[in-house]
Amino acid sequence: MEKLIAQAQVYYIFGYGRDRSTYDDKKWVLGRIYLTNKRVLFKKMDRFIEIKYEDIVSIEEKDKYPRVSPPMGWSRGNILEVKHYEFGDKRHILTSLISANFDVTLKLRAILTRMIGEKVVEISEKHKKVLLLLYMGVKDNIIISYLLDMKIGDIEKIIEDLKFRGLISSDLIITAEGTRMVDEIRRRE
Repeated sequence: MEKLIAQAQVYYIFGYGRDRSTYDDKKWVLGRIYLTNKRVLFKKMDRFIEIKYEDIVSIEEKDKYPRVSPPMGWSRGNILEVKHYEFGDKRHILTSLISANFDVTLKLRAILTRMIGEKVVEISEKHKKVLLLLYMGVKDNIIISYLLDMKIGDIEKIIEDLKFRGLISSDLIITAEGTRMVDEIRRRE
C-alpha cells in the first residue's frame, strides 16, 4: 500500500535536460510535490507526473542554471537537481529541477536521499578506473591517458560522463555519490 511521507508547495521544471542537452524554453511551474513510499509525484492542477525511486540516478544541490532563474533566488540550498531515467527507459536520463525555500529543499533532499538509499550507479570498467585515478588525485588527462593506455579524447568523454552522472564535480573533485561508488569498487576487489 502506498503511503504519503511528505508534501510541499514548490516550483519545479520536469525534464529541464535530456541526456547532455538542455531545453531553454522550460519555465518554472508552481505546484506541489508528493513523496510517497514508492515514488515522487509532481502535481499541477489535476495533472500528475511521477518518478519512481528506482529510476532516480542522482540528487544534487545546484548553484545556477543558465537562462533559468529560479523563483526563490540563486541560493545554493534552494535548487535540487534530480537526474532520473525517462519514464523507466534506461537509455535516456532526464534532469528535473525543484526550487523551494531552504528548509523545504533541505527536508526534500533528506527524504529523497533516504528513499533511494545507498544506490550505486552502474558504470563501465573504464569509468571505474578513471574514477579511481581521480579519487587518488590524478587530474591530468595526459597522465590518466598514459596510465590506462587510452586516447585523451576517450578520457575526456568518460570524465564528462562522470560529471553528468554526478560522481565528480566540474573541477574534478569526487562528490559524495562518487565516494560511495569508489568505496563500493574497493569492496568488490
